[in-house]
Amino acid sequence: MAVFVSTVLSLLMAAVVFFFVIVMKDFSAASWLYGIFLIYLFTRMTFAESKQKGSGVIYRRVFQTVFAVFFCISFISALFAERGSMAITTGAMVNSELPFCHIAIPQVLLPFIITKNIIFPARISGHYASIASMLCIWLVMTFTVGRGWCSWICFYGGWEEGFSHAAKKRRLNLISKNREIREFQFGFLAFIVLASLGAMSTVYCEWFCPFKLVTEFFPMDTIPGLISGVLFIGLFLGLVVILPVLTKRRTQCSTLCPFGAFASLTDRVSLFRMSIDTEKCRGCMKCVSVCPFGAIDVQTIQEKKGHPELTCAKCGECVQVCSEKAISYSFRFSHTCGRPQAESAFGKAVQLILDPAQLFRFAAFSFGVIMSGSFVVDSLNILISYFVK
Repeated sequence: MAVFVSTVLSLLMAAVVFFFVIVMKDFSAASWLYGIFLIYLFTRMTFAESKQKGSGVIYRRVFQTVFAVFFCISFISALFAERGSMAITTGAMVNSELPFCHIAIPQVLLPFIITKNIIFPARISGHYASIASMLCIWLVMTFTVGRGWCSWICFYGGWEEGFSHAAKKRRLNLISKNREIREFQFGFLAFIVLASLGAMSTVYCEWFCPFKLVTEFFPMDTIPGLISGVLFIGLFLGLVVILPVLTKRRTQCSTLCPFGAFASLTDRVSLFRMSIDTEKCRGCMKCVSVCPFGAIDVQTIQEKKGHPELTCAKCGECVQVCSEKAISYSFRFSHTCGRPQAESAFGKAVQLILDPAQLFRFAAFSFGVIMSGSFVVDSLNILISYFVK
């Protein structure tokens, strides 16, 4: 039965990939290449999960890392084609032509509510990363995968995902500081929101975003521009490269990213959550050790809370290491979304398909397919054209 369900889900994902990647990119060779890669990843993940819970998490890591790298290749190439460099031009600012980033969402909401002004120089619509399109994506994401965005879909988080698994052993242990790190992240979110309101500009984007180093940045031909450039380089090397390698965790995502903290707050309305069966849990603390977002503390297990802390991104790393199978995906509103009970073969198949873990992985991966299709295919075309020459 598990094999049948895995096959059905893989075929459904193949249909999603075929439409959003292959058809949308005009059946190009690059779209077929990426489409086959996606179908392979999801199929392997689904069949692995049917044999052992959590064993498919490696395919999530591979997908997000590949997406992040190829996103930046496509993004930087587009900037050079349009501007001749990665620098933000005055014309792009004046004409509101900057791509709107999801990290800017918590920074623009309060100023817009109070002043009715949008403080980010992007177009409302009519652009591939317009404000309207990104807000729609955020709303759908909020009510479905929630903060699962950070561990499955975020095209920046993949950099940390890759570096956090580059080393075999942890060289720096921050587990005892999990609570303080979470408190810092929410405090930093409050600071960024208030600072953006006071300055009427996206303060994080201008001064603290480490991913400016691999996307776009303000020209470093002035003192402020030079200072911000140095900050971007230092934050990228420190929080995205060095600390993830040393700690084997997503340090920027769990300390500095305002969207991550914001998504943790709005995650309460999402359909899915992670649950810990306190009856099965034997307190081995393996989940505490592997959580890349510091969302499970020793106290979480000892106090039998039954769920990770607020910053859980539903990555599934804890599910993989739990030998007692005490951690699982569940529906947040279980009283309205209970699984059907059936005795027939068809009923059992439906029950397996409606399992929250299956539905979450399908939804999260589908989101990733839709978000990554254009960027990755464009990057592959760039690389193919380069090597063909």
